[in-house]
Amino acid sequence: MTTRTITTDTAADNARKFDQYYTHPDYAAHCIAMVNALYPDQPFDNVVEPSAGSGSFSSQLGDNCIALDIDPAAPGIEQADYLRWQPAGDLGRCLVIGNPPFANQAALEFLNHAAQTADVVAMILPRTFCKVSQRDRVDRNFHLAWEETVPAFAFDYRGQAVDKPCVFQIWERRPEERPILTRKTRHPHFARCKSQADADVVIRRVGADAGRIKPLDQAWSPQSNIYLRAVECTPDELRARFEQLDMTSAARNGCGGGSINLTEIVTLYEDALEGENTVLPVVSTDGHASPGPNEESKATGQPGEKAPCPTHSPIEQTEPEPEHVWLNTDGEAATTSDIVARVNAAAKGTAKHVTFTAPPSIRKMSAQNRIDPHFHLVEQVDCAVEIVDTFGKNRTFAAVRQTWERRSDRRTLHRLASAHSDFEFCSRADADIAIQRVGAAAGRLKRPTDAGSDQSHTFVRATGCRPEELWARLATIDFDAVRHQTAAVPSIAKSEIVALYDAARRVAAAVLIDVEEEQRSEITEQPILVGSNCPYEEGRVVRWARG
Repeated sequence: MTTRTITTDTAADNARKFDQYYTHPDYAAHCIAMVNALYPDQPFDNVVEPSAGSGSFSSQLGDNCIALDIDPAAPGIEQADYLRWQPAGDLGRCLVIGNPPFANQAALEFLNHAAQTADVVAMILPRTFCKVSQRDRVDRNFHLAWEETVPAFAFDYRGQAVDKPCVFQIWERRPEERPILTRKTRHPHFARCKSQADADVVIRRVGADAGRIKPLDQAWSPQSNIYLRAVECTPDELRARFEQLDMTSAARNGCGGGSINLTEIVTLYEDALEGENTVLPVVSTDGHASPGPNEESKATGQPGEKAPCPTHSPIEQTEPEPEHVWLNTDGEAATTSDIVARVNAAAKGTAKHVTFTAPPSIRKMSAQNRIDPHFHLVEQVDCAVEIVDTFGKNRTFAAVRQTWERRSDRRTLHRLASAHSDFEFCSRADADIAIQRVGAAAGRLKRPTDAGSDQSHTFVRATGCRPEELWARLATIDFDAVRHQTAAVPSIAKSEIVALYDAARRVAAAVLIDVEEEQRSEITEQPILVGSNCPYEEGRVVRWARG
């Protein structure tokens, strides 16, 4: 084993040369814990960290860890180029875990090289791995078992905490090859056109504004923008629907300054009501304490009815409470992302409390994860706002008024997983279960053959359990908890399905653990009737694996 000491100047040069962004030890510990949680009863004979760097991962792994790096920055790390490294013998059941370099497609090279010897690969990867086109380049015998967004400032670069757009993914080897996903580039409601003169919607394709809708009264380059015309709907309807899409978030998964392609646009359009940027005005209170739910009901004159949020003169900070900031836009419209940015701007000052009104999508985990981690949600009240929309019509929207409080401790960020080891999202033809994605019945389970349009349903296939077990587990979930967290029609996102399923699975596992061994088998053998609409045999025995 070779280790070495290098000077500060050399370290800085190597940081640039080898793309050395070291993982914060706390997040490395979280990644290790996630692997252990997914495979609690499947220990690894050897663990390889291929780009160990400062030892964030390897220092927290056991004696069976083989730590490698082309430029070691900590004792106990072998100097080696992982892409040329070959193990001295059989590694047995092997885990490869770490944070590979990203430059020049190195992350994909590391992942596929690891696939030659590993049973499980757990890596921090560029956000481009959220894109279907990038995932299709991963060894096809590896299947995505877990994915989550890496929190802000999880890396150290030359001694400074930095933010990089990344995801943490866990891939596992399976005997069957992973199907290549179909990439749709067409939709019945619109068609791509070559000239802006024929377009009803212009979408920025690349750059910092990628994913944004551009005004039609200005000229836009065909190289940097996508032109679309309405086909089976009116231009106004098409534009209104596109304005609800969170295309900028999808574009941030692209390389460089950002990019979005027609496949992603079609997918987002089909998932239109999952967008988080539905426009609502930001209104404020007058500086007094927010009324409770009962007081709001009295204000409307109807028991249980949501009270409208009152609009007041614009104030940035109230008196005599200068440490309580009330956000206001004086009548202008703001998206959830805009509101989050303003909350974070207030957090940079002396504010101890921040209160604001926002679309219901502010409840979504992805939105709250972007708020300064030292602020904690302390109050949340449903309300409603009335605005004049872009077509001059008065409309009432559901909204949420929240108050966040500054604390010394950092809050735990929500995990945003879009994959689970028990199931995978797929096409209707490969599905065991259909889940209604939008509408009043969002979250309802159906037979794939009974489901309506592909646009309004999500399809899943059982991978880590039997189809009847998956149905029974999904049937226990109360989807009402999240489906109304949109500013338009109720909807359920894939990440919300995974989060709710994982939570229900953990609760069931905890119940089993608390039961005596002789009683546990009795409980797990009790038949569970999963409902008359279940396509599988009723009364089958369903066992929950410990999670």
